[in-house]
Amino acid sequence: MKDALQVFDEIPQPDVVSWNTMIGGYFVCGFGLDAFICYQNMLFCGVVPDKLSFTSVLKGCTNLGNIGKGLQVHCNLIKLGLGDNVFVGSALVEFYAEFHCFDESAKVFNSLEFKDIVLINAMIGVHTKNGNSKEAFANLREILSSSLVPTRATFVNVLSGIDGYEILRGGVQIHGLIIKFGFEDDGVIENSLVGMYSSCDAMDDAFDLLVYLGSKNIMSWTTLINGYAIHACFQDAMDAFYWIYHEAMVIDDVLLACILSVSAVSESLDLGTQIHSVALQIGCESDICVREALMDMYAKCSTMEDTRKIFEQISHHRDLVLWTTLISGNVHNGFSVEALRNFYQMQKEGINPDLVVCISVLMGCIDLKAIDHGKQIHAYTIKFGCNADISVQTTLLSLYSECGNINSTLKLFGKISSHDVTSWTALISGYAKLGYSENALALLIKMLEEGFKPNHFTLATALAACSKLTATETGKLLHSYSLKIGLENDKFVGTALIDMYSKCGSIENSVSYFMGTSKSDIVLWNALLSGHAHHGNGLEVLKAFDEMKNYGVKPDEITFLAVLSGCSHGNLVDRAVHYFFMMHDYGVSPEKEHYACVIDGLGRSGLFREAVEFIEGMGFEPGIVVLRTLLSSCIVHRHIQLGLAVVAKLVELGDNDTATYVLLSNLYAADGRWEDARKVREVMEKFSRGKKVGMSWIEVKAVY
Repeated sequence: MKDALQVFDEIPQPDVVSWNTMIGGYFVCGFGLDAFICYQNMLFCGVVPDKLSFTSVLKGCTNLGNIGKGLQVHCNLIKLGLGDNVFVGSALVEFYAEFHCFDESAKVFNSLEFKDIVLINAMIGVHTKNGNSKEAFANLREILSSSLVPTRATFVNVLSGIDGYEILRGGVQIHGLIIKFGFEDDGVIENSLVGMYSSCDAMDDAFDLLVYLGSKNIMSWTTLINGYAIHACFQDAMDAFYWIYHEAMVIDDVLLACILSVSAVSESLDLGTQIHSVALQIGCESDICVREALMDMYAKCSTMEDTRKIFEQISHHRDLVLWTTLISGNVHNGFSVEALRNFYQMQKEGINPDLVVCISVLMGCIDLKAIDHGKQIHAYTIKFGCNADISVQTTLLSLYSECGNINSTLKLFGKISSHDVTSWTALISGYAKLGYSENALALLIKMLEEGFKPNHFTLATALAACSKLTATETGKLLHSYSLKIGLENDKFVGTALIDMYSKCGSIENSVSYFMGTSKSDIVLWNALLSGHAHHGNGLEVLKAFDEMKNYGVKPDEITFLAVLSGCSHGNLVDRAVHYFFMMHDYGVSPEKEHYACVIDGLGRSGLFREAVEFIEGMGFEPGIVVLRTLLSSCIVHRHIQLGLAVVAKLVELGDNDTATYVLLSNLYAADGRWEDARKVREVMEKFSRGKKVGMSWIEVKAVY
């Protein structure tokens, strides 16, 4: 543009064509403000703009993101008598649509007496952007009933507005018109058809179309794979990519980034590494969008070492997206300290974090309970004006509530100018997690009074609060409400309902609800198993476990924890040992909690020799939870000598928790050593922070 400006300045009296060339050049180069300034200078020099001048400067205003300057241009063109020009009218329609002023676009369209195909195409695009497919079809019928002939843009715009199975029939009719007017071999329209079928969840039709046409259009195949990914048909997406690869089609960086995102979402490391090899083979690995997709794939597949390797290979020009991928990957994989280091390092390298980075780092602070670092990020968001974003505000609410700072949580919530269901849920969740269950339910009522509709997370949080309060009637009301708003079958709500009923003593209702589910979700099965275990129904736990396997659901570590707990509380110690060793058959590694359940079962049965041998066979140091479990059984069976040995081991591990002092005191009391028990209590009261006074709740007609 510098050379063009120099030539332009040498023209003694530039005419409208020369000015238009400069305005259009600034727009093409992305200099929207310069395009508008050039237009103003044109007016100042007394040159009257023509229709090309106005269309170019309107595009410049769109590029600049300034609707006010566009309004000035609109006023000027009306003043010059170009308000009825169809060419300028098309530009105005598109300008207002870019700023979501769809009513203004319609006013301009309706004010024009003559409408050509370009203008109607633009209006169809406006309607589809606004989600008004009915009006888009009306405009298409207007074209078909006139002497106008539809163009590529006509069909592309109409197809982009067809979204949902209920209007698939209309999409099929458009497909018929495309064939009629000879556009089926057009690559852009082919891609739009694939996108339309994908949006309507007709993936088989999308695939059949490409096969029928013998398509080699990589853009269309990429759209197909993206459609599979959106509908979570990951295997179909992989099969489509293998089809492309074996058909020797030209694979580009966009396709590679798309299939890598499938690998990331499905956490398929094997596929991701194969695609990485393909990228190396065709020389696309150095492409920035492929590198970003590779980093994201390795991060989502929990191989952060490979993510960091790719990042470190880029010694220069590390952009914001690369830093965002690295930071969010570290947080996702539990490396929150490393994410904080990355956050500070990117600023040292001159990259200013955006909203996404700030939210990711705040999530890391929540994971670490690092309130001080969180406050620093909060200050940063205020400094750079990010704090007004509702996503940032909601994450900050979670930060302060998770760190136990309920006063800051309330203060921040009060400063939010426009609440939504997410911010309300964050506040309710904060109260519930801090043990203020009654306050959480009161906030839910206030949320409903202010006209906000809870989502599945809100209801799950409220049901968890009912579980803690054993507020059965309130839980039933929430169950009814979930039916009313169509969330009863949601996985999160369903899990919370099963848990709530079981913890409120109504395992029958838990089972009744579960029987109405699809029985294919491991989370729901785990909730049911945990409910039976909570009630000591060992045989019911084992029965449900066998049913789960019959439904083809693979047990996980939580499943086995519930089974072992049920066996322990149901006095089925032999079965507990059996299922413990069964874990290896399903590729589940036992954690200390699993060992604790088996030891609890052995201890309850008085099998202390077996319990000690089991601990010695663990292969690692028994934790505090395991030892306390054994100590509790020693108290019940008055096995004093072993109990004292366990206490000595707990002291060796540095356990100074009040619970251990209570158990030691109870051990002495079981042996009749009342003086020693009293001394332990005195030591506990001296060094402990004190125990919160307990409260008992009863619920009468949903009031507690």
